[in-house]
Amino acid sequence: MDLKYNNSKINWNPLHRTKLRIQSSSCRFLGGALLLGVLLAIGCSGTRAPRQQPTGNAATPQGVVKEATIEKISALRNDLADLNERANMLEAGQVAETAITYSSDLAAEYDLVRPAVLHNVFVRMGIKDRGLCYHWAEDLMQRLQQLDLKTYQLHWGVAYRGSELREHNSVVITARGEPFETGMVLDPWRNSGDLYWALIQGDEYPWKERPAEEW
Repeated sequence: MDLKYNNSKINWNPLHRTKLRIQSSSCRFLGGALLLGVLLAIGCSGTRAPRQQPTGNAATPQGVVKEATIEKISALRNDLADLNERANMLEAGQVAETAITYSSDLAAEYDLVRPAVLHNVFVRMGIKDRGLCYHWAEDLMQRLQQLDLKTYQLHWGVAYRGSELREHNSVVITARGEPFETGMVLDPWRNSGDLYWALIQGDEYPWKERPAEEW
């Protein structure tokens, strides 16, 4: 069977073609606007949502920590000890255990959606209450402050400050009295509650210190 097009039924009116071009341009504009909205939602900057101060013992009981987590705590404890010539191994262990286990607790508290950038979108849309990078930094900072550290000092690090798309916030820890630039990033946001840590000098973000009065 031969198939034939009936050209007489096709609207070749110039006004019709103009309308189609306008519709196509509108679709591209709306698509671009949607993409821009998603990209803006990925960023970590924004107004902080209030959160109640955490209560209770800052360290998680060893009995509930899994073996793999214990190994990770040990690795972080040793890296923290390397920061400090006057290292208190007990204090380094408290920081390591608290940072790792509490980051995991926050993932559950935030009802986290992975990856982290997707969770950011949901927070921006109002579907989730917390989980932007500065929420993680704020909550982890508050918990670590409960340890009342003597040989270590906590700092707030920020990279690309003011950028809607790129701003990132994290806890930074140094030996007490040492410059911010010698510190270590403790970043629970990056791997969605699986704590990431690295020396500032070797990390991919250009960290700067946020003044303590702005916390």
